[in-house]
This record gives sequence, structure tokens and C-alpha cells, in this order.
Amino acid sequence: MPPRLVALRRGALVAWTLALAVAWTVVAFVPVNRVRLGLFVATLVVEAVAVATAFAGRRALAADDPGRPALTAIAVGLSLRTAAEVRLLLMYVDAVPSVIRDDPRLWAVFFFGLRYLYTAADVALLVGLGHTLRGLRSTGLGFRLRPVDVVVMLSLVTLPIGVHALQAWLHEGPADPNIMLFRVISTAVGAVVTAVCVALASAALQMGGGAWPWIWGVAAAAAIARVLAFVAAATGPALPHATLVEQSLLWTFACGWLLAAAMHRRLLAAG
Repeated sequence: MPPRLVALRRGALVAWTLALAVAWTVVAFVPVNRVRLGLFVATLVVEAVAVATAFAGRRALAADDPGRPALTAIAVGLSLRTAAEVRLLLMYVDAVPSVIRDDPRLWAVFFFGLRYLYTAADVALLVGLGHTLRGLRSTGLGFRLRPVDVVVMLSLVTLPIGVHALQAWLHEGPADPNIMLFRVISTAVGAVVTAVCVALASAALQMGGGAWPWIWGVAAAAAIARVLAFVAAATGPALPHATLVEQSLLWTFACGWLLAAAMHRRLLAAG
């Protein structure tokens, strides 16, 4: 692997570890909600940089490059997720415009409807990842799922069921009953995205060493962290610092996608 990519990987690992270490250290002295908000803002910044990096990689491809549609869909997916996070930030800091707050219909769209931007983002990511996977398989190199890949994918099937069971068991009459359906849907779609990432990482490993196994490997790790974040959210008050656990997993998701996009961009620049 080129030295620049090795340095990029090490830098991302240091930043990811340092942020988590700080968050979980200061939570002993600072209210968990404030720590969670700080890590959320850091996550949003990283996701915005990942969007810019993904679009920069897209611009580096020729208009007729077969990889351009896949990268376009991935960049759009990351953009939709960032927009969803901005919506959440407005609610966290009580900055939702009054024109939305004071109109019941607009508030319903903002509060209930726009949360599905996350699902739309996952669908866009799935389109891009699926396109990439089809492109690899079309090479005729005969990629096959390894036993460990099958085990991971089978375990993903249990996650939506587990999220539903945890919510039904631990929550009684939530203030937002629709959140239960949203989490189950999002976990199911996220599990499919994760399965495709795992398949891509497996195919890249079978191609040999280099940067590609790392690119799709960190994307798979990011996807796994995101679906596990829904499991953490479903535990609610039963798990100490559940909100910080959830945000730590989402921080992992953001860092993973930024590293994958940055490594891919560096490969394109080197090419």
C-alpha cells in the first residue's frame, strides 16, 4: 500500500480513538447529554467532509467511467444522511424555525417524515454498493462468499428482530410510538447495506492485498457500527449511557466512510 494511504489510515485511527477516549473520560464529570451533543457535532463535521470527499472522487472520474454512477449514488447517500443529521441538530439545540414549530402539518413532516431521510440515504448507498458489487462480479474472477461472510450475514438477519424485541420489552408507551417502526425499518435496510459491504470487502480480499480491502473493509465496519447503533438506541434507559454508546457507534460510522472515501480519492489521484 502506498505510504500516503498508510499515513491516512493511521491518522484516521488516531482521530477516531482520541475522540472516543475524550468523550468517555469527560462523561465522568460532564452530563452525558452534553458529551453526546459534542460527539454528535464532531460526527456531523466528519460526515460533511466525507460528502465533500466523495464528490471530489466522483469529479475525478470521466463522464463515461463505469464507476461514476456507483460513486454518485454513494455521494448522494452520504449527502442525504448529512441533511438528516442537520435536522436532528436543529432539534437538539432547539433551533427549529418557528414557522415549522407553529404549523402542525409542517411539524409532522419535519419531525416524523424527514427522519426517513436516513432510510433514503441507506437506499442510495445500497444502489451505489450494489452497482460496485455487480461490476466486480462481471469481471468473471469467480468471487465466492467465505464461511465467515455467511456467518456475519446470517447474524445481520437477527438485528431487526432484536431491535423490535428490545423496544417491546424495555419501553412502555413511548412519547414517540412511531420511532419503534422507524428503528426496525432502518435496522433492516442497514443490515442489507452491511451485507453488501461485507460481500465487497470479501471480494477485495480475494483479489489480493493493497488498498481495496481496506476501503471496503472500513465501509463494512462502518455499516456494522451503524446497525449496532440502533440496537443501542433500542435499549434506551436500561443501558447506562445508552445515548453515548449509540453516538460512539455513529462516530465510528462517520469515520469509516470518511476514511473509505479519502482512500478511494487518493487512489484516483494516484491513477
